[in-house]
Amino acid sequence: MNILICNTKIFTNDPQQGILNDQALAIQGSKIHELGNEADLKIKYQDYARIDGKGRLLMPGMVNAHMHFYSTFARGIALSGSPQNFSEILSMLWWKLDRALDPDSIYYSALLSSITAIKQGVTSIIDHHASPNAVDGSLDRIEEALQQLGMRGVLCYEISDRDGNEVAQQGLRENERYIKKCQQAKTQDPNHLLDAMIGLHASFTLHNDTLEKAGAISQSLQKGCHIHLGEDPQDRMITQEKYDAGLVDRLQQFGILGTSSITAHGIHLTDQEKDGLAQTDTMLVHNPQSNMNNAVGRTDIFSYLKRGVLLGMGTDGMSPDLKPDIRTALLLQKHDLKDNTLAWNETRQMVLSNNPAIMKRVSGQNVGKIAPGFQADLILVDYYPPTPLTSENFWGHFLFGICDAVVDTGIINGKVVMQNKHLPGIDEEKIAIESHKCAQRVWDRFNN
Repeated sequence: MNILICNTKIFTNDPQQGILNDQALAIQGSKIHELGNEADLKIKYQDYARIDGKGRLLMPGMVNAHMHFYSTFARGIALSGSPQNFSEILSMLWWKLDRALDPDSIYYSALLSSITAIKQGVTSIIDHHASPNAVDGSLDRIEEALQQLGMRGVLCYEISDRDGNEVAQQGLRENERYIKKCQQAKTQDPNHLLDAMIGLHASFTLHNDTLEKAGAISQSLQKGCHIHLGEDPQDRMITQEKYDAGLVDRLQQFGILGTSSITAHGIHLTDQEKDGLAQTDTMLVHNPQSNMNNAVGRTDIFSYLKRGVLLGMGTDGMSPDLKPDIRTALLLQKHDLKDNTLAWNETRQMVLSNNPAIMKRVSGQNVGKIAPGFQADLILVDYYPPTPLTSENFWGHFLFGICDAVVDTGIINGKVVMQNKHLPGIDEEKIAIESHKCAQRVWDRFNN
């Protein structure tokens, strides 16, 4: 389907173009085809399906660079006690929850998360999944949910030795199988919405032989790894005790790091380890709300950006919606360092430049910019600026206006996935009812 979008104010996220008025956008297939004078393009593309933006803001969809879909089923769950530290948060909540998941809960958690994401303007999600008692085919269930909605995603299974060797081996096989599946799909359709990585929990729950096998798969299939790194001091402490190695050195030894690999958090790394990430050109994703919620510390975003690390932003399962984390990232740095001049440009860089660049590295798809040849991943936002809106002040409008505005229309890969705030073909009430039943079964297993 070809589309012409008219009557909008366009934020291109392209330094050469900036904010455009009186321009229209032509989408041909899955990609942006042309930007130009609205009157001219209406004549040139008379046969295209037309969307009247009604003066709304048109901008690229957002990328959530680190998410856990299955966290949906933690919402409202009752714990048997109160976790006192990060280790207890893992053992009392997350590792109990992921062991309780089944194929249906995997599907519904991804489906509901993706519905929320689309409604909030997120068009690409890089997910990190774990379900030790339902490993085989788990990524297919996530794929099924994302394909139903037309969401763009990069998936992986979280390999860990915490549940025993057999589960770790299943995780290795699931990643390898799904990577090959995506590679085959892309040979038939280069614009295939889904891609894959090799998921790993964290150094302290991974044996040497498991890391070695993961590194071998990464090398043979030319796909990067997605791993938590330095989220809490226990990652370093246990790794040093068990394996007599530093965090970054150990991962580098087994080929886990590199240009196509993502590390999440990076809070508790030494300067030397930060240098190691930079030297291997490994990506890092900052997750401010999750870090604050778990009281594990603040990522020194400035030290990574100064080193040239490709630093992006994710939500770590707090929400599919990236916007609360964007604002939190700015405020956290200012508050913690007691300097109100900090983090303005850095947060903008992470969200508008680096997150799309991360997506490009792991999927090969050009997103995050309104320019010919880029994927048509776009959102129309109910934002009518009460003050002048320019390229120079866009970030101020975004943080304190656009973040609170409602998304009216979402387009992913050239397909309208939401229009007039409605997702066609999606019965949200029915999905919520079925998810509720599924969640009750998961919670029963969680408590027993």
